[in-house]
Amino acid sequence: MDLRDVSKKYLMLNPVNATSGGEYSSKGGLPLIKFDISSTELPTLIDGSQLRITGKITVNAGDGGAITNTHNHFYDGMCGRFSNLVEMCVISSKRLNQVIERCNNYSRVVPSIISGLHSANDIHTSLYHEGDHVETSFLSRHVISAGSGTPGAGKTFSAPLFCGVLQSGQDIDISKNGTGGLIIEILLKPDVSCIYGSNAATSNDTFVISDLVLTVPSYELKGASAQNQVSKVNQFSFNSMSSIFQVINSSTSVVALTPGLSRVSSIFMNFLNTNEIGNQLYNSCRLGNIGEVRELRFSKNGRLYPISFRLETDEQNNNNLATSNIYRARCMIDRNYLEALNINRYANTDRTSLQWNGWSSGVVNRGQTAGRDGVEPGTQDGFGILFDAYGSGEDLSQTVWSFEVETSGDGATGLDGSAANAQGVYMVFLNKNTLMMSPNGIEIQR
Repeated sequence: MDLRDVSKKYLMLNPVNATSGGEYSSKGGLPLIKFDISSTELPTLIDGSQLRITGKITVNAGDGGAITNTHNHFYDGMCGRFSNLVEMCVISSKRLNQVIERCNNYSRVVPSIISGLHSANDIHTSLYHEGDHVETSFLSRHVISAGSGTPGAGKTFSAPLFCGVLQSGQDIDISKNGTGGLIIEILLKPDVSCIYGSNAATSNDTFVISDLVLTVPSYELKGASAQNQVSKVNQFSFNSMSSIFQVINSSTSVVALTPGLSRVSSIFMNFLNTNEIGNQLYNSCRLGNIGEVRELRFSKNGRLYPISFRLETDEQNNNNLATSNIYRARCMIDRNYLEALNINRYANTDRTSLQWNGWSSGVVNRGQTAGRDGVEPGTQDGFGILFDAYGSGEDLSQTVWSFEVETSGDGATGLDGSAANAQGVYMVFLNKNTLMMSPNGIEIQR
């Protein structure tokens, strides 16, 4: 490509379904944000990784009054101010009105990506300034939701969208011979699943998003570069994020299902107490601690796969020690979790904020409810397994995939069969997709 044929522009778009006041919220009756990126005549590439959605988030009490900065009104630091409010993100092609990617449970996916693939320095600098992401530690706890404390003041944000097709590292052609433009739809969560804390629950906090602008870096091609782009079959691969929710409540639990996906790169999952979902007292984005894990295994059609042994820990041995602050050793579980997030071997994981010997990985006296109220630091737990870092992915379209986890069974630190300690499991399947675009149409190979 000749750089003399490339013209860089920034597309700045407002939502196409904006109301007269330009506000979006669950309580206000407009929980869907929709952006329309139009098709172009000349080949035009957009950089999805640099796409940003900016705006202002205002949090008030249910009666419209201001909330107090010093009271307990929080949002999840790892998730970030904007992502904390998002239930689902859908990317579609305008050419055939075809869905390219649908990311469900978005606010459960983002905390794993942020904590697993970014270091503390990343979070304290660039990620903090973009989406108000904050590391979960004693020095950086959950973030207060208030702005200046006056109704309508709000807090600004500038956040990327963590969707596979946008974060693939490759530019997307939005011209008439490419996707024919894109439609981005963002579905917001209910108020009770966003702003949380003891005071937030008492005052029935609500949120409003306003002043929204989508900024899209684009590169318009001319001359010989444009002709080359039009004449070829343009394709790129990306890993879509397909999310599935399950519930477990026994000290020895098995989750088995047929994913129906044919090119699975990896699977990762995180957990949350089911009685905290939709409860404004607690953090619905928390990467909860499932309890004292003794053993974890992954299987395909009942056979241990892709690793032929069980992942064991020595967490239960710490119970025999006098102190209650002995670090848990969950190294093998954390290692496979990071490989699943990074879709690469552990040796190639160059940055993470996950620790096996810190608060985020757990101490022996940390139960399932640690960090759920926002006052104490949160947790960063998760499971995962890598299937294929370099090839075409694992075929799970007609096979039964399962995982089995054994915990202590103690009601204070693990699953005991009661509804009070049941765990919601948010599983994310990273599946390889190939988007092929030509003058004759587009095709998505999933």
